Amino acid sequence: MSRTHNGACVVLWIFSLVACKVPEVRVTCIFSMDCILPCSFTPTNGDVKIQWFQQKALIFSSEPAGQRFNHANMSLFSDSVSEGNASLLVKQVDKRSKGSYKCVVNNVTVTYVVASVEAPIRTVSIDISPSGLIQCSTKDVYPAPVVQWSTEPRLSHALHPITHMAPGGKSLFTVESILKQQNNSLDYIYVCNITSKYGTHTRTASLQLQEITGSEGKDLVIPCKAPKKLQSFSLVWTFMTANKTTDILTYDTQTHKSKSFWNNAELKEDNALKGDVSLTLENTVGLEHSGIYTCAFSGAETRHLIQSRVVITSARQEKGFVRYNLWMLGIVVGLIALLALTLVIKRYRAKSKRNQESAQEDAEMQSMNPDKTSEEPEAGNKLMTQPSASHS
Repeated sequence: MSRTHNGACVVLWIFSLVACKVPEVRVTCIFSMDCILPCSFTPTNGDVKIQWFQQKALIFSSEPAGQRFNHANMSLFSDSVSEGNASLLVKQVDKRSKGSYKCVVNNVTVTYVVASVEAPIRTVSIDISPSGLIQCSTKDVYPAPVVQWSTEPRLSHALHPITHMAPGGKSLFTVESILKQQNNSLDYIYVCNITSKYGTHTRTASLQLQEITGSEGKDLVIPCKAPKKLQSFSLVWTFMTANKTTDILTYDTQTHKSKSFWNNAELKEDNALKGDVSLTLENTVGLEHSGIYTCAFSGAETRHLIQSRVVITSARQEKGFVRYNLWMLGIVVGLIALLALTLVIKRYRAKSKRNQESAQEDAEMQSMNPDKTSEEPEAGNKLMTQPSASHS
């Protein structure tokens, strides 16, 4: 991978100053692999002297009589020097190989080369711990990459991952980024993007969580569909329980064939052609088949995991569950009845209290007007004893 830019130089040629443009070439070298620093010149019939400098220090020199100065890991393409090829082959580059180079032929600067060294991101892993922390990691990367997290659909608030990068053997970096699981994690897909410092490539890993309940002795389908943008992939179904992981089944889109390691596990190959690689378990057993199932897709630059927590309930557990629900229902009904009775008693007591207060008020009114109550009967008696006119 190279790009050419123009740089200015002044060359002394036949006792006169002549302005010329020296090309600048950018090269990305892969860590621990051989890398070619390009340089070409116009061949002549005379002797050729080739020199290479790195940050102004002479690192290679070839005189007409043969090589006079060079490092053990550097050489020319001697068979093509006469054709104008002065390119330098650097073997098994490391981070010391990066920097600015200058190719000089017969004391004339021909080419500037800017070399960067990169250990590309080859794989990215993503997983979730029992405590609910989602971890995205890679290793043997140089220089230190950029890690970004996101969710699908996108969250309204920002994520706050914790990322550690530490140089290990050969100064290559190991990267670990940890993100706390959201409260409603089953509604989201977690996406981790790791990009090289130079932006030449990105590797993506994503995780989707789901929970499934099955009944013992019955068939169970654990759903898993490939992301729409992932057309070519290899697939591995795994099962984990008691911190022990075993392979269940593999599938490859290139061969369109699956291989099962469990007698009761299969996927529908017709559906797999459409990206549906759901796992079918026959005659499930509670203790044997309860655990975490992972459907892992691996593409050229993408890794996608769907992790399913599966609980297989037995008939005894289901009966116990029904009894428990009936017991809880009885308690709830009893509480409601008790609450209703309490309200009735409170209303009765309130009504009785109001009747007592009314009777007491009436008694008080009577005691406040004693004359009126005594005169009324006397007046009535007089009317009853007075003789009539016709009688007299």
